Amino acid sequence: MKRLCVAVITAGLLAGCSSIDKPVGASVYRPLNASGITGEASYTQSILPPLERMRRQDTFKKIHDFCGGKYDITGESNDGHDVHLSFLCTNKFS
Repeated sequence: MKRLCVAVITAGLLAGCSSIDKPVGASVYRPLNASGITGEASYTQSILPPLERMRRQDTFKKIHDFCGGKYDITGESNDGHDVHLSFLCTNKFS
């Protein structure tokens, strides 16, 4: 029972901690290779470094999924509560 409570609390802490804030258009209308499209994403800061790394990684995954591949981070700011990332979908091939 104790492990279940810890799992529920952990899931609650992680839920909704990152998001794509300013997507351009509905995903139905975006091209599969969203090259040249810009957006903004954010995640909530944490006093625990491992938790913050997980939130940052989750945000990067959401940006990758939004862009349908590769992207560049064009800016980053911190308002004391959230970290905001500006990005540009690139779909560059390595």
